[in-house]
Amino acid sequence: MSETIAAESAGKPGFTRRRFIIGTVGAGAVTALAGTTLRPPRAFAATAPSGPPTTTLPLPTTTAPEQLLLTWGNNPAHDVTVSWSAPGTVPQPAPTLAISTRPITKHNPGTLFKLPEPAPLDVTKRYSGASSVSFTDGLNGQTTYFYHVQLTDLEPSTRYYYEISDGAQTPSTAGSSFETAPHGRAKFRFSSYGDLSTPSWDLNSSGNIWHESCDNSWFAVTAIENPGDGKGAPLFHLLNGDLCYANLDINNAPGVWRDFGNNVARSAANRPWMPALGNHETEFGVDSHAGVGGNAPGGIAAQGAAGNYWNGPYGYGHYLSRFLLPDNGLVNWDGNRLRGNFYAFQVGTVKFISLDADDVIYQDGASAYLNSAPNAAPETTSSGATIPNGTVTYNHGYTGDLEFQAKNNSLVPDYSGGTPNLQTLWLEATLAEARFDPSVDMIVVFMHQVPMSTSVAGNGSDLGIRRAWLPLFDKYEVDLVFHGHEHDYERSYPVRGYDDGEFGTVVSPNPDQTAGEKVDTRRPTVVTTEPYSHNGTPAWDTSEGTVYLVLGGGGTNGPTNAYGVDTADDSPQAKVITERNAITGSQAAGFKRNSADSVEDAPWSAAINPTDAYGYSIFDVDPGARPGETTITFQYFAIPAVSNEAGTAHDGTTTLPSTPTETFVFGRKVGRGQFR
Repeated sequence: MSETIAAESAGKPGFTRRRFIIGTVGAGAVTALAGTTLRPPRAFAATAPSGPPTTTLPLPTTTAPEQLLLTWGNNPAHDVTVSWSAPGTVPQPAPTLAISTRPITKHNPGTLFKLPEPAPLDVTKRYSGASSVSFTDGLNGQTTYFYHVQLTDLEPSTRYYYEISDGAQTPSTAGSSFETAPHGRAKFRFSSYGDLSTPSWDLNSSGNIWHESCDNSWFAVTAIENPGDGKGAPLFHLLNGDLCYANLDINNAPGVWRDFGNNVARSAANRPWMPALGNHETEFGVDSHAGVGGNAPGGIAAQGAAGNYWNGPYGYGHYLSRFLLPDNGLVNWDGNRLRGNFYAFQVGTVKFISLDADDVIYQDGASAYLNSAPNAAPETTSSGATIPNGTVTYNHGYTGDLEFQAKNNSLVPDYSGGTPNLQTLWLEATLAEARFDPSVDMIVVFMHQVPMSTSVAGNGSDLGIRRAWLPLFDKYEVDLVFHGHEHDYERSYPVRGYDDGEFGTVVSPNPDQTAGEKVDTRRPTVVTTEPYSHNGTPAWDTSEGTVYLVLGGGGTNGPTNAYGVDTADDSPQAKVITERNAITGSQAAGFKRNSADSVEDAPWSAAINPTDAYGYSIFDVDPGARPGETTITFQYFAIPAVSNEAGTAHDGTTTLPSTPTETFVFGRKVGRGQFR
């Protein structure tokens, strides 16, 4: 066995000192990269723009439907929502959707849905069955248009064909087909990754390079439609946050979203894409936190929280306009409905739960104007909107208050002010219902930010998630948790509970901390480091502990696959954010933000890939013969990096892998005495 993957004793029974290192430096390197060589179509001339635009660019005035997007409704066996967009700043004249179980033709026009005139995004109201939504970007003033038809009472496991028309005098149409989810115990396949971004200039509809653009995002979408194992595309895809990074292009967020939508439509027009909110979905604008226009100051007050500098509700205006997701039925304390911010759905014997970790993390959102120069001028956009220096977005507790409990180092909904955290209350109720539902064998949670990561260049592990949600994952024995946020791959061992008495060390102190002091990081407890075998494949019994997967290799041009090591004993080491990242300074002196404050030993880290940051995951669900016997076979495929710059590497080919770099089976009865 290669030394890089050899299990070495760390002096503690049941623990290995080294992680499995996958990729070309580990076992299976040669076969892992064997596969189909693809050359993407070249959409533009071979001269790249100099970089992201610094002024607002016009959007198209045509109305042909594009950015086709499917999402599940509350019951995927019967409910699918079809969404699409107009290309730019002109609404479609008379949009319609036709649907049938046979291809749409002149002789089979299908069932026709007519959509109403667009209305501005208003999340205080319920959506009708067919809705048209407009949203005006707060920083560049462009208004764009989105269309949604919620299809219900469909037949399970049935293929439907659909056609969209803009209703112009000479109509433009677009369409595809999809399959509804199976009913009851059935096999199915799904896929997952996060941090997708947009392709670079030659593969974008606009021909532009945006912040974080990289052609790997093109190949990541291609891989979902044609997975490397040759066994067909998944039924649906989970997108673990940080969809397109539009908040980094403050003059052109609608244009970035358009390029993202057209890229993913190559897959999302054919199968549901189910997202989780990430920090880069939080955008600057000119609204209050609840999404109401206002002019309150931002700046350093309240640790730099953006006063009235939010782009729609909680900064999520573009996201909530484009995605109409399953309804959690909740109304926030400010009167906004929380539909789509977090949600759940069931396919077969698996319950899927999407969470918005921005609500509990200690990190800022990704919208920030922090200039270290003294007396820096406000950040000003082409519409005249200004963002004062020191302004950042921070959504911690936006669905209600959390109370710290010292006895078990946790965060729980706080009733003292009459506004307990609604997402955490909903999460516990949803987990309890799922775990005691005889039709549910396994629970899969997906979110953006991470409670466990050893990335050096990335963000680090967030104690807010560990405190608020890991106790619930333990209590209700969640099987798998997926993340993005770190632009790499990492897998944990099964964990349950935390190592009481084990402490991290403060290395980058906030003003209330001292370098070298010990801090309780609530480090997750490893249950086992040795997998079982299930039909000859390594397997983890998730009834013993939850497995966490960082799947952040969608396509961003900022990979973070360098991993922490404690040089004293060569064991894994993680950065940990144990409190709100401090913002220090003043307008006169300039502002700066602290990074992750502490480090901890990370025995929970089971596998990393320092060779390839990019990749995608395929999951095959088998319900077994009886309740409780569901297994999920996991394959991780690493994708070689493609440059986002002009030149040979950028314009050449890439090889999509046909052999996974990791394969495991997850199940609740794959251990000793399995399936008796």
